[in-house]
Amino acid sequence: MEQKWQGYSIYKKGVILAVVVFVAYMLATNTQALLNLGRNFLAIIMPFLIGMVIAYFLARPIANLARIFERSNIKFVKRKANALAVISSFMALVAAVIIVILYITPIISDNVIDLVNNMDTYYANAMAWVNSIEPGDFLYSFLPDSDYDLTSVELLNNLPFGNGEQDLLTLITSNLMNVFTSIGGFMTSILNFAMGLVIALYLLLYKASVLALANRIANAIIKPKTLRFMKDYIHKANTTFYKFISAQFLDACILGTLATILLAFIGVEYAVTFGILLGVFNMIPFFGSIIATLITVFITFFTGGFEQAMWTAVWLIGLQQLDAQVINPKITGDSLGLNPLVIITAILIGASFGIFGMFVAVPIAGVLKIFLDDFLAYREQKLGIKSEPILIEEQGT
Repeated sequence: MEQKWQGYSIYKKGVILAVVVFVAYMLATNTQALLNLGRNFLAIIMPFLIGMVIAYFLARPIANLARIFERSNIKFVKRKANALAVISSFMALVAAVIIVILYITPIISDNVIDLVNNMDTYYANAMAWVNSIEPGDFLYSFLPDSDYDLTSVELLNNLPFGNGEQDLLTLITSNLMNVFTSIGGFMTSILNFAMGLVIALYLLLYKASVLALANRIANAIIKPKTLRFMKDYIHKANTTFYKFISAQFLDACILGTLATILLAFIGVEYAVTFGILLGVFNMIPFFGSIIATLITVFITFFTGGFEQAMWTAVWLIGLQQLDAQVINPKITGDSLGLNPLVIITAILIGASFGIFGMFVAVPIAGVLKIFLDDFLAYREQKLGIKSEPILIEEQGT
Protein backbone atom coordinates (compact mmCIF):
# COMPACT_ATOMS: atom_id res chain seq x y z
CA MET A 1 0.00 0.00 0.00
CA GLU A 2 2.84 2.37 0.86
CA GLN A 3 4.60 1.63 -2.44
CA LYS A 4 1.36 2.28 -4.32
CA TRP A 5 0.97 5.63 -2.54
CA GLN A 6 4.54 6.56 -3.42
CA GLY A 7 3.71 5.93 -7.07
CA TYR A 8 0.96 8.54 -7.13
CA SER A 9 1.71 11.94 -8.60
CA ILE A 10 1.49 15.09 -6.52
CA TYR A 11 -1.75 15.94 -8.31
CA LYS A 12 -3.39 12.61 -7.38
CA LYS A 13 -2.17 12.89 -3.79
CA GLY A 14 -3.64 16.40 -3.59
CA VAL A 15 -7.00 15.25 -4.96
CA ILE A 16 -7.16 12.33 -2.52
CA LEU A 17 -6.20 14.56 0.40
CA ALA A 18 -8.84 17.11 -0.59
CA VAL A 19 -11.52 14.43 -0.81
CA VAL A 20 -10.55 13.05 2.60
CA VAL A 21 -10.64 16.52 4.17
CA PHE A 22 -14.02 17.27 2.54
CA VAL A 23 -15.56 14.00 3.75
CA ALA A 24 -14.18 14.55 7.26
CA TYR A 25 -15.59 18.09 7.28
CA MET A 26 -19.03 16.93 6.10
CA LEU A 27 -19.08 14.21 8.75
CA ALA A 28 -18.09 16.65 11.50
CA THR A 29 -20.63 19.32 10.51
CA ASN A 30 -23.56 16.98 9.87
CA THR A 31 -23.35 14.72 12.88
CA GLN A 32 -27.02 15.01 13.81
CA ALA A 33 -28.15 14.35 10.25
CA LEU A 34 -25.93 11.26 10.12
CA LEU A 35 -27.32 10.05 13.45
CA ASN A 36 -30.87 10.50 12.17
CA LEU A 37 -29.95 8.66 8.99
CA GLY A 38 -28.46 5.86 11.07
CA ARG A 39 -31.60 5.63 13.22
CA ASN A 40 -33.83 5.49 10.15
CA PHE A 41 -31.66 2.82 8.58
CA LEU A 42 -31.70 0.82 11.83
CA ALA A 43 -35.49 1.11 11.98
CA ILE A 44 -35.73 -0.26 8.44
CA ILE A 45 -33.47 -3.25 9.02
CA MET A 46 -34.74 -3.95 12.57
CA PRO A 47 -37.07 -6.79 11.45
CA PHE A 48 -34.11 -8.43 9.69
CA LEU A 49 -31.94 -8.08 12.80
CA ILE A 50 -34.69 -9.55 14.97
CA GLY A 51 -35.13 -12.40 12.51
CA MET A 52 -31.41 -13.13 12.54
CA VAL A 53 -31.35 -13.15 16.37
CA ILE A 54 -34.35 -15.50 16.55
CA ALA A 55 -32.82 -17.79 13.92
CA TYR A 56 -29.50 -17.77 15.79
CA PHE A 57 -30.97 -18.92 19.09
CA LEU A 58 -33.34 -21.45 17.51
CA ALA A 59 -30.72 -23.00 15.22
CA ARG A 60 -29.27 -25.43 17.78
CA PRO A 61 -32.59 -26.67 19.22
CA ILE A 62 -33.86 -27.16 15.68
CA ALA A 63 -30.72 -29.09 14.71
CA ASN A 64 -31.14 -31.37 17.75
CA LEU A 65 -34.82 -31.90 16.97
CA ALA A 66 -34.02 -32.60 13.31
CA ARG A 67 -31.62 -35.38 14.35
CA ILE A 68 -34.45 -36.96 16.35
CA PHE A 69 -36.76 -36.82 13.34
CA GLU A 70 -34.04 -38.33 11.13
CA ARG A 71 -34.07 -41.46 13.29
CA SER A 72 -37.79 -41.96 12.65
CA ASN A 73 -38.98 -45.05 10.78
CA ILE A 74 -41.51 -42.97 8.86
CA LYS A 75 -40.02 -42.04 5.49
CA PHE A 76 -41.84 -38.71 5.22
CA VAL A 77 -40.68 -37.60 8.68
CA LYS A 78 -37.13 -38.72 7.94
CA ARG A 79 -37.06 -36.96 4.57
CA LYS A 80 -38.55 -33.71 5.91
CA ALA A 81 -36.70 -33.78 9.23
CA ASN A 82 -35.35 -30.23 9.03
CA ALA A 83 -38.62 -28.65 7.87
CA LEU A 84 -40.61 -30.46 10.55
CA ALA A 85 -38.08 -29.42 13.20
CA VAL A 86 -38.33 -25.78 12.10
CA ILE A 87 -42.13 -25.82 12.01
CA SER A 88 -42.39 -27.59 15.39
CA SER A 89 -39.98 -25.14 17.02
CA PHE A 90 -41.81 -22.15 15.59
CA MET A 91 -45.16 -23.49 16.75
CA ALA A 92 -43.72 -23.79 20.27
CA LEU A 93 -42.26 -20.27 20.07
CA VAL A 94 -45.49 -18.75 18.78
CA ALA A 95 -47.44 -20.58 21.50
CA ALA A 96 -45.07 -19.16 24.13
CA VAL A 97 -45.44 -15.64 22.70
CA ILE A 98 -49.25 -15.96 22.68
CA ILE A 99 -49.22 -17.10 26.32
CA VAL A 100 -47.05 -14.13 27.27
CA ILE A 101 -49.28 -11.66 25.39
CA LEU A 102 -52.61 -13.07 26.58
CA TYR A 103 -51.76 -13.97 30.15
CA ILE A 104 -48.45 -12.55 31.40
CA THR A 105 -48.55 -9.07 29.84
CA PRO A 106 -52.05 -8.23 31.18
CA ILE A 107 -50.97 -9.25 34.68
CA ILE A 108 -47.93 -6.97 34.55
CA SER A 109 -49.96 -4.13 33.03
CA ASP A 110 -52.71 -4.46 35.64
CA ASN A 111 -50.13 -4.59 38.44
CA VAL A 112 -48.41 -1.40 37.27
CA ILE A 113 -51.73 0.44 36.82
CA ASP A 114 -52.96 -0.73 40.20
CA LEU A 115 -49.70 0.30 41.86
CA VAL A 116 -49.89 3.78 40.32
CA ASN A 117 -53.56 4.26 41.19
CA ASN A 118 -53.09 3.14 44.80
CA MET A 119 -49.72 4.71 45.49
CA ASP A 120 -51.28 7.47 47.58
CA THR A 121 -52.90 4.87 49.83
CA TYR A 122 -49.71 2.80 50.07
CA TYR A 123 -47.74 5.94 50.84
CA ALA A 124 -50.16 7.05 53.56
CA ASN A 125 -50.05 3.60 55.16
CA ALA A 126 -46.24 3.56 55.09
CA MET A 127 -46.01 7.03 56.63
CA ALA A 128 -48.56 6.09 59.30
CA TRP A 129 -46.33 3.16 60.24
CA VAL A 130 -43.29 5.46 60.36
CA ASN A 131 -45.18 7.88 62.61
CA SER A 132 -46.09 5.00 64.93
CA ILE A 133 -42.41 4.40 65.77
CA GLU A 134 -41.74 5.57 69.31
CA PRO A 135 -38.47 7.02 70.69
CA GLY A 136 -37.64 3.78 72.51
CA ASP A 137 -37.86 1.62 69.36
CA PHE A 138 -34.75 0.42 67.55
CA LEU A 139 -35.82 1.96 64.21
CA TYR A 140 -36.33 5.39 65.77
CA SER A 141 -32.59 6.10 65.52
CA PHE A 142 -32.79 5.78 61.72
CA LEU A 143 -35.43 8.48 61.34
CA PRO A 144 -34.43 12.01 60.24
CA ASP A 145 -33.69 14.43 63.05
CA SER A 146 -36.58 16.83 62.43
CA ASP A 147 -39.56 18.38 64.19
CA TYR A 148 -41.68 18.00 61.09
CA ASP A 149 -44.52 15.54 60.89
CA LEU A 150 -43.36 12.62 58.77
CA THR A 151 -46.32 12.96 56.45
CA SER A 152 -45.69 16.61 55.72
CA VAL A 153 -44.47 17.94 52.41
CA GLU A 154 -41.87 20.08 54.22
CA LEU A 155 -40.02 17.06 55.55
CA LEU A 156 -40.15 15.25 52.23
CA ASN A 157 -38.74 18.29 50.48
CA ASN A 158 -35.78 18.29 52.87
CA LEU A 159 -34.92 14.65 52.24
CA PRO A 160 -31.95 13.94 49.89
CA PHE A 161 -34.21 13.10 46.97
CA GLY A 162 -36.45 16.17 47.38
CA ASN A 163 -36.08 19.24 45.21
CA GLY A 164 -38.36 21.69 47.02
CA GLU A 165 -41.24 21.11 44.64
CA GLN A 166 -41.51 17.36 44.23
CA ASP A 167 -42.22 15.05 47.16
CA LEU A 168 -41.58 11.33 47.39
CA LEU A 169 -45.07 10.36 46.25
CA THR A 170 -44.84 12.51 43.13
CA LEU A 171 -41.35 11.21 42.41
CA ILE A 172 -42.41 7.56 42.59
CA THR A 173 -45.63 8.09 40.64
CA SER A 174 -43.93 10.05 37.87
CA ASN A 175 -41.28 7.35 37.48
CA LEU A 176 -43.87 4.61 37.32
CA MET A 177 -45.92 6.52 34.77
CA ASN A 178 -42.92 6.59 32.46
CA VAL A 179 -43.75 2.97 31.70
CA PHE A 180 -46.76 4.10 29.70
CA THR A 181 -44.89 6.60 27.55
CA SER A 182 -43.49 3.81 25.38
CA ILE A 183 -46.81 2.30 24.24
CA GLY A 184 -46.32 3.52 20.68
CA GLY A 185 -42.81 2.10 20.60
CA PHE A 186 -44.14 -1.14 22.05
CA MET A 187 -46.62 -1.55 19.20
CA THR A 188 -43.83 -0.94 16.70
CA SER A 189 -41.74 -3.56 18.47
CA ILE A 190 -44.60 -6.06 18.21
CA LEU A 191 -44.83 -5.45 14.45
CA ASN A 192 -41.05 -5.76 14.05
CA PHE A 193 -41.08 -8.97 16.08
CA ALA A 194 -43.85 -10.45 13.92
CA MET A 195 -41.93 -9.61 10.76
CA GLY A 196 -38.76 -10.94 12.38
CA LEU A 197 -40.50 -14.27 13.01
CA VAL A 198 -41.32 -14.60 9.32
CA ILE A 199 -37.76 -13.71 8.32
CA ALA A 200 -36.33 -16.16 10.87
CA LEU A 201 -38.62 -18.90 9.55
CA TYR A 202 -37.27 -18.53 6.03
CA LEU A 203 -33.68 -18.23 7.24
CA LEU A 204 -33.98 -21.54 9.08
CA LEU A 205 -35.90 -23.34 6.33
CA TYR A 206 -33.23 -22.34 3.80
CA LYS A 207 -30.33 -22.34 6.24
CA ALA A 208 -28.11 -24.53 4.05
CA SER A 209 -28.63 -22.30 1.01
CA VAL A 210 -28.01 -19.10 3.01
CA LEU A 211 -24.80 -20.46 4.53
CA ALA A 212 -23.60 -21.75 1.17
CA LEU A 213 -24.14 -18.33 -0.42
CA ALA A 214 -22.36 -16.59 2.45
CA ASN A 215 -19.46 -19.03 2.14
CA ARG A 216 -19.16 -18.42 -1.62
CA ILE A 217 -19.12 -14.65 -1.10
CA ALA A 218 -16.50 -14.98 1.66
CA ASN A 219 -14.31 -17.22 -0.51
CA ALA A 220 -14.54 -14.73 -3.37
CA ILE A 221 -13.45 -11.62 -1.42
CA ILE A 222 -11.30 -12.94 1.46
CA LYS A 223 -7.95 -14.69 1.24
CA PRO A 224 -8.06 -18.39 2.25
CA LYS A 225 -5.67 -17.98 5.22
CA THR A 226 -7.58 -14.98 6.55
CA LEU A 227 -10.90 -16.76 6.02
CA ARG A 228 -9.74 -19.81 7.97
CA PHE A 229 -8.60 -17.53 10.78
CA MET A 230 -11.96 -15.73 10.82
CA LYS A 231 -13.98 -18.96 10.77
CA ASP A 232 -11.96 -20.34 13.67
CA TYR A 233 -12.62 -17.33 15.86
CA ILE A 234 -16.23 -17.03 14.78
CA HIS A 235 -16.70 -20.63 15.91
CA LYS A 236 -15.03 -19.94 19.27
CA ALA A 237 -16.99 -16.74 19.81
CA ASN A 238 -20.25 -18.42 18.85
CA THR A 239 -19.67 -21.31 21.27
CA THR A 240 -18.82 -18.98 24.16
CA PHE A 241 -21.61 -16.48 23.52
CA TYR A 242 -24.36 -19.03 22.88
CA LYS A 243 -23.46 -21.19 25.86
CA PHE A 244 -23.48 -18.27 28.29
CA ILE A 245 -26.67 -16.60 27.01
CA SER A 246 -28.67 -19.83 26.81
CA ALA A 247 -27.51 -20.94 30.27
CA GLN A 248 -28.31 -17.54 31.79
CA PHE A 249 -31.74 -17.56 30.14
CA LEU A 250 -32.56 -21.00 31.56
CA ASP A 251 -31.31 -19.94 34.98
CA ALA A 252 -33.42 -16.76 34.77
CA CYS A 253 -36.54 -18.81 33.98
CA ILE A 254 -35.91 -21.10 36.96
CA LEU A 255 -35.15 -18.25 39.36
CA GLY A 256 -38.10 -16.17 38.14
CA THR A 257 -40.48 -19.10 38.63
CA LEU A 258 -39.16 -19.88 42.11
CA ALA A 259 -39.25 -16.19 43.07
CA THR A 260 -42.87 -15.87 41.90
CA ILE A 261 -43.92 -18.93 43.94
CA LEU A 262 -41.99 -17.71 46.98
CA LEU A 263 -43.38 -14.16 46.85
CA ALA A 264 -46.92 -15.45 46.36
CA PHE A 265 -46.46 -17.82 49.32
CA ILE A 266 -45.50 -15.00 51.70
CA GLY A 267 -48.34 -12.84 50.40
CA VAL A 268 -46.40 -10.19 48.45
CA GLU A 269 -48.64 -8.15 46.20
CA TYR A 270 -47.71 -8.16 42.50
CA ALA A 271 -45.77 -11.42 43.00
CA VAL A 272 -45.88 -12.38 39.30
CA THR A 273 -44.53 -9.02 38.16
CA PHE A 274 -41.74 -9.07 40.74
CA GLY A 275 -40.89 -12.68 39.88
CA ILE A 276 -40.51 -11.80 36.19
CA LEU A 277 -38.45 -8.73 37.14
CA LEU A 278 -36.13 -10.84 39.31
CA GLY A 279 -35.75 -13.47 36.58
CA VAL A 280 -34.95 -10.98 33.82
CA PHE A 281 -32.51 -8.93 35.89
CA ASN A 282 -30.80 -12.11 37.08
CA MET A 283 -29.31 -12.39 33.59
CA ILE A 284 -27.07 -9.45 34.56
CA PRO A 285 -24.31 -10.92 36.78
CA PHE A 286 -23.71 -9.34 40.22
CA PHE A 287 -25.77 -6.18 39.79
CA GLY A 288 -28.98 -7.53 38.26
CA SER A 289 -30.25 -9.54 41.21
CA ILE A 290 -29.30 -6.75 43.63
CA ILE A 291 -31.19 -4.09 41.66
CA ALA A 292 -34.29 -6.29 41.25
CA THR A 293 -34.29 -7.23 44.93
CA LEU A 294 -34.01 -3.60 46.04
CA ILE A 295 -36.91 -2.61 43.78
CA THR A 296 -39.03 -5.50 45.05
CA VAL A 297 -38.31 -4.81 48.72
CA PHE A 298 -38.83 -1.05 48.32
CA ILE A 299 -42.26 -1.37 46.69
CA THR A 300 -43.25 -4.18 49.08
CA PHE A 301 -42.59 -1.78 51.97
CA PHE A 302 -45.35 0.48 50.60
CA THR A 303 -47.76 -2.30 49.62
CA GLY A 304 -47.27 -4.72 52.52
CA GLY A 305 -45.48 -2.86 55.29
CA PHE A 306 -42.07 -3.02 56.92
CA GLU A 307 -42.32 -6.58 58.25
CA GLN A 308 -43.31 -8.07 54.91
CA ALA A 309 -40.57 -6.08 53.17
CA MET A 310 -37.97 -7.50 55.59
CA TRP A 311 -39.21 -11.06 55.09
CA THR A 312 -39.15 -10.48 51.34
CA ALA A 313 -35.52 -9.35 51.55
CA VAL A 314 -34.54 -12.35 53.68
CA TRP A 315 -36.21 -14.92 51.43
CA LEU A 316 -34.95 -13.36 48.20
CA ILE A 317 -31.37 -13.21 49.49
CA GLY A 318 -31.67 -16.88 50.47
CA LEU A 319 -33.06 -17.75 47.02
CA GLN A 320 -30.21 -15.91 45.33
CA GLN A 321 -27.68 -17.81 47.42
CA LEU A 322 -29.35 -21.08 46.40
CA ASP A 323 -29.12 -19.98 42.78
CA ALA A 324 -25.48 -18.89 43.08
CA GLN A 325 -24.30 -22.00 44.90
CA VAL A 326 -26.47 -24.77 43.41
CA ILE A 327 -28.69 -23.90 40.43
CA ASN A 328 -26.40 -21.68 38.34
CA PRO A 329 -23.29 -23.92 38.60
CA LYS A 330 -25.36 -26.94 37.56
CA ILE A 331 -26.66 -25.13 34.48
CA THR A 332 -23.63 -23.19 33.32
CA GLY A 333 -21.00 -25.83 34.19
CA ASP A 334 -17.59 -24.32 33.50
CA SER A 335 -17.67 -20.55 33.73
CA LEU A 336 -16.24 -18.17 31.18
CA GLY A 337 -13.07 -18.11 33.27
CA LEU A 338 -13.36 -14.41 33.96
CA ASN A 339 -12.17 -12.73 37.12
CA PRO A 340 -15.04 -11.00 39.02
CA LEU A 341 -13.27 -7.65 38.59
CA VAL A 342 -13.32 -8.13 34.82
CA ILE A 343 -17.02 -9.06 34.93
CA ILE A 344 -17.89 -5.96 36.98
CA THR A 345 -15.86 -3.74 34.64
CA ALA A 346 -17.56 -5.26 31.59
CA ILE A 347 -21.02 -4.68 33.08
CA LEU A 348 -20.21 -1.07 33.94
CA ILE A 349 -19.02 -0.46 30.39
CA GLY A 350 -22.05 -2.26 28.98
CA ALA A 351 -24.35 -0.11 31.13
CA SER A 352 -23.44 2.89 28.97
CA PHE A 353 -25.33 1.14 26.15
CA GLY A 354 -28.40 0.50 28.30
CA ILE A 355 -29.95 -2.69 29.67
CA PHE A 356 -29.12 -4.66 26.52
CA GLY A 357 -25.47 -3.69 26.88
CA MET A 358 -25.45 -5.04 30.45
CA PHE A 359 -26.94 -8.33 29.25
CA VAL A 360 -24.32 -8.98 26.57
CA ALA A 361 -21.31 -7.36 28.28
CA VAL A 362 -20.10 -10.50 30.05
CA PRO A 363 -20.21 -12.92 27.08
CA ILE A 364 -18.52 -10.29 24.91
CA ALA A 365 -15.81 -10.00 27.57
CA GLY A 366 -15.47 -13.79 27.44
CA VAL A 367 -14.98 -13.67 23.67
CA LEU A 368 -12.39 -10.89 23.98
CA LYS A 369 -10.60 -12.98 26.59
CA ILE A 370 -10.24 -15.79 24.04
CA PHE A 371 -8.68 -13.40 21.54
CA LEU A 372 -6.34 -11.93 24.15
CA ASP A 373 -5.31 -15.34 25.48
CA ASP A 374 -4.49 -16.61 21.99
CA PHE A 375 -2.60 -13.43 21.07
CA LEU A 376 -0.50 -13.52 24.24
CA ALA A 377 0.12 -17.26 23.84
CA TYR A 378 1.34 -16.62 20.28
CA ARG A 379 3.65 -13.81 21.41
CA GLU A 380 4.95 -15.80 24.39
CA GLN A 381 5.68 -18.79 22.19
CA LYS A 382 7.50 -16.58 19.72
CA LEU A 383 9.54 -14.97 22.50
CA GLY A 384 10.10 -18.21 24.43
CA ILE A 385 8.18 -17.02 27.52
CA LYS A 386 6.14 -19.38 29.70
CA SER A 387 3.13 -17.94 31.50
CA GLU A 388 -0.13 -19.01 33.10
CA PRO A 389 -3.50 -18.19 31.49
CA ILE A 390 -4.75 -14.70 32.32
CA LEU A 391 -8.00 -13.37 33.72
CA ILE A 392 -8.97 -16.70 35.23
CA GLU A 393 -11.50 -16.93 38.01
CA GLU A 394 -9.90 -17.33 41.39
CA GLN A 395 -10.36 -20.68 43.12
CA GLY A 396 -13.05 -20.61 45.71
CA THR A 397 -14.81 -17.53 44.37
